[in-house]
Amino acid sequence: MKFINTDGMAFIGPGSEWFWTALSGIVLAVTFLAIYRQLSLQRSAGAIEQLNRIEQEYQSERMLRVALELAQARQAGIDPTLLPQVAVVALVNFWERVATLARRGHIDLELLWEGGSGFYCQGDWVRLLPWIEQKRTEDENPLLAEHFEWLVGEITARARRLGVRLDDTARQAARLDQSIAALRGSIQVEEALRR
Repeated sequence: MKFINTDGMAFIGPGSEWFWTALSGIVLAVTFLAIYRQLSLQRSAGAIEQLNRIEQEYQSERMLRVALELAQARQAGIDPTLLPQVAVVALVNFWERVATLARRGHIDLELLWEGGSGFYCQGDWVRLLPWIEQKRTEDENPLLAEHFEWLVGEITARARRLGVRLDDTARQAARLDQSIAALRGSIQVEEALRR
């Protein structure tokens, strides 16, 4: 009993059209798989580069000085609604840009979470929330920092699902002196690298 009839099968010449069609199909399938793999690798490399740029900007000397100014204001007992506006605006604008990109699907939330940026985002939200709420009321603009708030909501939901404890004002106050010392140290490193 024959399962495949090979009698009269041609690979070259008349009657070989089936072979060349099948071969073309296989070549196309392999090509499409290679293209898909290449695009996937490029997308991954792009996402990693994007995450690195976010972290580099957040850890830049400018942003370190902003964080230090805010921490020193808190240490001095300044009302959280009256924090230095230039510093607050720099930090809010940074997170608003990141959150807008994430909300539009240009930044992977999973990468933000796993890269640690989610914790920084949520901690900065806790730190800046009194100022943001005050400014929303003063300016009659409930949309101020709306994307930043959305991103914090996403991060908070993820943390709850995973059982991860996030930052709060008491924890921030307890480690304020450590944070200031760490920020000063990081700024000194940046200054040394610049020389």
